[in-house]
Amino acid sequence: MYLNRLSDDQRQPFLDLCIHAAMTNEDFDRTEKELIKQYCGEMGLTEVRYEPEKPFDEVCGKLAECSAAEIKIIMLNIAGLMLSDNIYDESERLFMRTLAKKLRLSRDDYEETIDFVKQLTGIHANIERFLKR
Repeated sequence: MYLNRLSDDQRQPFLDLCIHAAMTNEDFDRTEKELIKQYCGEMGLTEVRYEPEKPFDEVCGKLAECSAAEIKIIMLNIAGLMLSDNIYDESERLFMRTLAKKLRLSRDDYEETIDFVKQLTGIHANIERFLKR
C-alpha cells in the first residue's frame, strides 16, 4: 500500500528490508512470499527475489534518508508483512522496534502503525468472511 510513492532508488532497499523482516522468525512462509511478490508488483519490479542483496544495517541506513511520509509507508508495509500470517511473535516485535529506531520513527507513530495494520487485517478478515457467506 502506497509503495508506488517510493522512488526507484528506495525500492530495492525496501525489498531487501522485506526479506530481512520475513526471515526474522526463521519461518519465511508462503504467505510472506506472496505478499512480497505483490509488493514487487506494486513497485513495478519485474524481478521478485527472496534473498537479500544488502545487510540489514546497510538497508536501514539507506532507508533512513527517506522522508517522514516514506518512512511511514515503509513501516506500514513491513508491519503488514509481519502480521500477514496472523502471528506476531516476540522476534517480530523486536525487529519492528529496532527498525522503528533505525528509521527514527517516533514511538507514537510506531504504535499507530501497528494499530492501523491490525485494523486493516481485521477488515480484510471480515470481508473474506462476508464473501464466503
